[in-house]
Amino acid sequence: MDFWTWYVRRGRITRRAFWLHYVLPLLLLSALALAADVSFGYTSLEPGTAADGSLVPAVIEYGPFVVVTGLLTVLPSITAQVTRMHDQGRSGLWVLLNLVPVFGQFAVLALCGFMPTQQHPNRYGPVPDASGAALPFAPGTAPPDVTPDGRQIWSPQPGTEQRPPAPGPWTPGPQDRAPDYPPTDWR
Repeated sequence: MDFWTWYVRRGRITRRAFWLHYVLPLLLLSALALAADVSFGYTSLEPGTAADGSLVPAVIEYGPFVVVTGLLTVLPSITAQVTRMHDQGRSGLWVLLNLVPVFGQFAVLALCGFMPTQQHPNRYGPVPDASGAALPFAPGTAPPDVTPDGRQIWSPQPGTEQRPPAPGPWTPGPQDRAPDYPPTDWR
């Protein structure tokens, strides 16, 4: 995966790819940016003192490293959330739940980080494998076989009649419509 594909992701990704390729690296970048701000004196993590002399939790004022890191990583975090929603057959508009204070962020994290992958192709693409790359076939079915003359033969289940694959790349059809869409498409 090159940087641009990581930065602006399309299609579908698995939970594993979401956690290992997006959540953990972005958290690590944020922690490093906060450490840089603290080391250069832009941010103080010490508790404050109230007028009566009691300690109050510090109000963290973010420094330039955290602000720049946040601005640079907002696009990959949104695209990762959208592709996880697509992986479940949901519209990318579900990430607008992030706009709901507190509850929305936890809801999006639960949907993106803990909901399973749809095990069949949907309107957003074929099923991704464990690394996040798209499979041309559903897990548990046989991959395309090649005949001695070089033609690919598809065998969805062992012992069933073989049929040639559809010409060209996979394209979604009416059977791949996400369940949360109304009968009329809003595109």
